[in-house]
Amino acid sequence: MTKPLLKPMYPTLISNMIAKRNDEAVNEFERSFNCRVLEIFADNRRLNVEELKHDSEEFVKSLKTEFIWGETGKTKYVPITRLLKLLKNSPQSIQDLLPHKTVTTLVKITNFNLAIDITLIEELVKTVIHAEETYVKLLPYAENGTEISSYGLQDFVSAHYVPQMIEEPERADYYSAYAVGIIFFLLDSRRRENVYLKDLLSSTLLMHLELCIHAENNCLETPDIDVFTVAQFRNTLYEFRCLDTDRNGVLSPTEMTFFREGLFNAVFIQRVFEISMVYESGCLDFKAFVDLVAAIRFRHTMASAKYHFEAFDFKGDGILDEDEIRTAAQALPEYAPSDDNVNIDIVTGELKDMLRLNKNGVSSKEFVNNRMNSTFTGFLSNYSDFLKYERREQ
Repeated sequence: MTKPLLKPMYPTLISNMIAKRNDEAVNEFERSFNCRVLEIFADNRRLNVEELKHDSEEFVKSLKTEFIWGETGKTKYVPITRLLKLLKNSPQSIQDLLPHKTVTTLVKITNFNLAIDITLIEELVKTVIHAEETYVKLLPYAENGTEISSYGLQDFVSAHYVPQMIEEPERADYYSAYAVGIIFFLLDSRRRENVYLKDLLSSTLLMHLELCIHAENNCLETPDIDVFTVAQFRNTLYEFRCLDTDRNGVLSPTEMTFFREGLFNAVFIQRVFEISMVYESGCLDFKAFVDLVAAIRFRHTMASAKYHFEAFDFKGDGILDEDEIRTAAQALPEYAPSDDNVNIDIVTGELKDMLRLNKNGVSSKEFVNNRMNSTFTGFLSNYSDFLKYERREQ
């Protein structure tokens, strides 16, 4: 199963809750959720989703009669003794949903008097049911029982999600391509024709797409992960069209020099063309542009780290070394013209320190696992993040 790509996505727990939890316990929770999703694909599996929904609703109702208040009087908890008693008398589907290992993990995450925050259980139940229901809906569009193509997923988004929108996007086909492009990018599959259904379901990305539609339809505050809103799509399409001065539906290297007002490293932008699938004319289409936007927007993800590593790996040998860092740094004075104190030797040294670079350089795997990779890529790719880093101690 794919390694978590973006913490708050997985599953859809409230972001500010995640920040307070133990990372090890959260990772264990993610693994438990992964295992539950894998059960969907088990051979000879028999599960009535409607029965699971009904049993889950009854279980949550019972749960809410057994709660205790937290110290602030705002959070409801269920003591583990009461939870285990409820589980003992619950249908097998509910017991399977909350095995002992998962319960133990939830206690660790909550970290409050051997009790569990009821919101965690509610979110887990909701996310599992969503995965079960979505799997059934996806099957007619899938290549087989395990994979779905980008075109199949675009058809699915067009058929199931676009009609739900009160304000439909100007180009529904472009919206579907945009949404699927984001999904494929975050699943580290931008060069693949298909994604595994298990990875798609465990990422809960389609659930976030639904949350965005629900928020816009009801004039609610947009979710933290708002990339699937029509507003965000419209902004991306507008940016693409503004750059496309030739009005031919693709972007040339010359047109891309004006990307984000030219405040991006020209060497990086040039490399975007080299690592993307381009037309014979050497131009970027909308999908490749969405990949770039996603890499910038989700720079703290594994997929973005791999994208930026490939861009800065000029030799294409799978190793990022001092020469390549220095080459990219040479462009700093061009997109940071207001900073007269850019010293390439000092900058190169700082960037090497960020990555703890040794004489052999760093591999893609080492780069992805380095906690400073998003700071490194921001510093080296655009003026805004370069400036933030330079002013961090002011």
